[in-house]
Amino acid sequence: MPFSSNTRAKALSYLTKVYRVVVSWIMVRPSQFVVLLKNKELYKRPSYFPEYESKRKSPSRIFIEQLGQILRYGKVNRFYFQYGFDVKSKSEMESYVHYTPFQNRRGDLNLSLYHDYSCILRDKFVFSIFAEGIGIKVAKTLFYSAKGVMYDYKTKEAADSILPALSIHHRLFCKPLDGEEGKGIFIVVEKDGVLYCDGITTNEEKIMSKLTEKRYIVQTFIEQHKSMSQLHPESINTIRLVTVKGLKDGKIHVLPSILRIGTGDSVVDNTSQGGIAVGIDLDTGFLKKFGFYKPQYGLKADVHPNSNVRFETFQIPYFEEVKSKAIYFHSLLPQIHSVGWDIAIGEDGPVFVEGNDNWEITGPQSCNGGMKKEFKEFFYR
Repeated sequence: MPFSSNTRAKALSYLTKVYRVVVSWIMVRPSQFVVLLKNKELYKRPSYFPEYESKRKSPSRIFIEQLGQILRYGKVNRFYFQYGFDVKSKSEMESYVHYTPFQNRRGDLNLSLYHDYSCILRDKFVFSIFAEGIGIKVAKTLFYSAKGVMYDYKTKEAADSILPALSIHHRLFCKPLDGEEGKGIFIVVEKDGVLYCDGITTNEEKIMSKLTEKRYIVQTFIEQHKSMSQLHPESINTIRLVTVKGLKDGKIHVLPSILRIGTGDSVVDNTSQGGIAVGIDLDTGFLKKFGFYKPQYGLKADVHPNSNVRFETFQIPYFEEVKSKAIYFHSLLPQIHSVGWDIAIGEDGPVFVEGNDNWEITGPQSCNGGMKKEFKEFFYR
């Protein structure tokens, strides 16, 4: 008698877990010991919380605790200092979710059985079409490229030039259809007949070559709300709002989330490219006191380094609508368990930039504190 699809799925899930355990103990853990020994920044670096210097652990103790992370979870904790573990007690550390079990569980719930709905989020062109179809506002798509050819979104015919669109909109936002962490994104500007790509003079031939060397989508530039521009006008500053479908009640819930803000001359707000992330009070839309950089760009700050806006005094406009729209959008993706939404705020409300089924827990935990309680409540039955 053949096995049912449900039985096969359970067997596959069990075998996957066994495989992970075996590989982790035989290959991953030993290699992680080597990584820890070779990289002093994993146990000896400046603290994100110098105000608690008296509580700070010694490098040797941090080293031992990192060994414990490897033994327990299979990998060193690369976010040890971002989470403030160097000044936190054991009980405080226990409130955080290590990235390895989070990544495994997120992947199991979002991808193991049903991968079809995730394509709506993974492909930015498909995402924009789907969002428009359900009444969610997104940036207007003008062009998309495929197999080395640029197409006009409206006519669906090959387009030899984007200059007519530039003469109307003056700024166009270009991003890879399957890009992540802001990589490959660039902005094209037309001013007084001169073309600029990310602030550097260029020509149409170079722009078209760049847009057709891989799959790109070209959209109108989002005109963000004036108050959002006060934070950092050079970049579109987006909310990373996380929603999850509870396994116990089947309802969509909003998890601790962050606002990402660009810095310097950067046109993107991604923390992987120097941006700063700030926690959000989900009830009021006010930002929390501190913003956090990724380690290679800095530590933490309570004011924006360029605009001098004090984070805890800033309230995100239309925040209730942001939450309700994200919950509605997620409700139409029933096979995806959790989503990290990137949402800009336009003059008349939220504008959805993209959705990520492979969102990361690092930012929300760094800016809002440990999420083990939410992890247990919504990621398990």
